[in-house]
Amino acid sequence: MQTVLEFQRVLLKVQVSLTVEEVQDLVFLCSDLLSLKDLSTVTSAGQLFSLLENRDLLSWEDPSLLLELLRILKRSSLIRSLISEDVMPTNGTIYSQQISPYRQLLYELSESICEQDLKNIKFLLLKTLPRKKLEKDTTLLQLFLEMEKEDLLDGNNLDVLQKIIADINPSLEKRIIQYKTESCETGGMVIAQEIGDITPALYSPAPPSLLTSCTSGLGNLQYKVNEQPVGAGEMARNRDLSDFDKCQIVMARQIKQYKMKGDKRGVCLIINNCDFKDCGLRNRDGTDIDKKSLEVVFQWLGFEVLTEQNCDRHQILQVLRDLADRDHTSADCVVCCVLSHGQIKGIVGVDGQIVTYRELIETLSPSQCPSLFKKPKLFFIQACRGTDDQPAAFPQIFPDDEVMPVSDAAVPRDSIPEMADYLLAMSTVPHYVSYREKDSGTWFIQSLCHNMKLLVPRGVDLLSILTQVNSDVSKKTDKSGLKKQMPQPEFTLTKRVVFPPPKTRPPLP
Repeated sequence: MQTVLEFQRVLLKVQVSLTVEEVQDLVFLCSDLLSLKDLSTVTSAGQLFSLLENRDLLSWEDPSLLLELLRILKRSSLIRSLISEDVMPTNGTIYSQQISPYRQLLYELSESICEQDLKNIKFLLLKTLPRKKLEKDTTLLQLFLEMEKEDLLDGNNLDVLQKIIADINPSLEKRIIQYKTESCETGGMVIAQEIGDITPALYSPAPPSLLTSCTSGLGNLQYKVNEQPVGAGEMARNRDLSDFDKCQIVMARQIKQYKMKGDKRGVCLIINNCDFKDCGLRNRDGTDIDKKSLEVVFQWLGFEVLTEQNCDRHQILQVLRDLADRDHTSADCVVCCVLSHGQIKGIVGVDGQIVTYRELIETLSPSQCPSLFKKPKLFFIQACRGTDDQPAAFPQIFPDDEVMPVSDAAVPRDSIPEMADYLLAMSTVPHYVSYREKDSGTWFIQSLCHNMKLLVPRGVDLLSILTQVNSDVSKKTDKSGLKKQMPQPEFTLTKRVVFPPPKTRPPLP
């Protein structure tokens, strides 16, 4: 309670230190993190901070967004004051860039445009934007937002803005060209948002318990300079970066994203198998914790969540056929989560019968569901793929009341069919078990949900999130220190899967 009160004092101090214009600047800078509807009602820094806290973007434990916003506003003295007075934690605080370079570019341009230049810009936009959007009191940042609404401006489309700026202030055009060049060098991806820059003058390195770096949008590509994680722009400029690494970054520029702008995000089907007493297998106690976590996360992401309980082989295939019969034309993708016992060949229904992985995913193939053609079909499988522990552990006796993980094993691997746009995220590699704790769910699903909540708002692509899940789960073990698990994603995706940061969703619990 004391730390919460202290943090509120920090926010109050910042609030009274900011001008009305600076609050408007903060609102613009946060327009990728919060919904425009929520931001339209913000008239004070306090209201903005409350929204960020409700979305778990700002807290005593992680004040990095506040520090970043103050840095962009060039309020260095205020930052030094907060730190020197020891009113907020700095030990281990990561400077993780959540405000995109694109948003910072627009803010930088607005700071360099004089009043006469703004009038000239409004004149040039007379035939493009409604007159009421070009009124005298409209600021340049507000104009940028209107241009975004009309699809005239975004991080990958600066041509209209560049042409206008070139006519008004040619010197500023060079800044836009520089941004385009850096975006090309970094593959058009804001890696700094995902790894996090560190400002040595203000922050110390994070302890191991904090997320100091995660895989970038380039898949497994990750760079360190002097053993400190750095952002993509800095990487591209670093002289020590090899020609091969630079080539890899430039090549990633060609990796496009699946469109995520439909009327609906899509359906998320969760098959949750717990009761196996009829076929002689152990019940999967704790699986309802995973089910609830998945429901919360995918509803937050904008999916229509459907849950099916205790399905046998026939029912599993039938609910997938029902899903395939739906019209997904207005959807962006489809998700299927299966929580069950498993073997190397596939998942096990509550009747003990196997549904192979091939059968599982072919139900949503383009021939069975044309409306999902060229759309990502994402499968998350929590099930064993064998009976081996990883690595093999010597027998060990535990007290009866001691909590220990149990496997989802049921006492020759199918590959993904040669078709595009599939992801099969498996909780473990072939031949090995995966673990489930009765009181807290499975290692894989809980890590998946945690990292989705943490990294989706920062623009991290799904394969990179799964790489972080791999890292997290690989570090877990039971109390004996002998049981390990290694998840494995398999995919035929042709583009990057990046979920838009939820803007109108309720805060996560």
